Amino acid sequence: MPGRASRSQTNSRSRPGAAGSGSPTGQERTYRDQLRTAVSASAAPHGYTLALWTATTVTSSGRGAPGPAEVLALLAGATLAFVALSAVAYGGAAMTPDGRGRTGTRIWAAFHLPMAACAALVGLLLTRCCSGALLWGLVGVTTTSVYLLGVSVQFHCFAVRRHH
Repeated sequence: MPGRASRSQTNSRSRPGAAGSGSPTGQERTYRDQLRTAVSASAAPHGYTLALWTATTVTSSGRGAPGPAEVLALLAGATLAFVALSAVAYGGAAMTPDGRGRTGTRIWAAFHLPMAACAALVGLLLTRCCSGALLWGLVGVTTTSVYLLGVSVQFHCFAVRRHH
């Protein structure tokens, strides 16, 4: 039946990943598909690494390399900020998915230069008023907070919205 074949082809094209839609599956994935997956999975860790590295380098250039106590203070500050913001984001201790489908984002959402620059600026300002473990703890807290809050705004602003 020609009408039936046309309808099934149209329906399969309208559903992403449906059989016959031309979407690669399993072994058929192309290098570009693999690159998309790698870039998407690396966007947040890449940005946070840039922000933390930049802030700690600026702080080190102003105050010298941190000793063991300062390194542990940085670790504690960054961890506490992450846990606190996670609790705010999820409304408690359980980090469960909200069930909404993931929306895509535009590449500009992963442009981490503003967040790394803000983290570096805050680190520089902190070197002017703090020292020792307090300084490094605050660098951990502020870098993590600046990055997570800022990148959330970027992802929100550059989300690919689906219009129904």
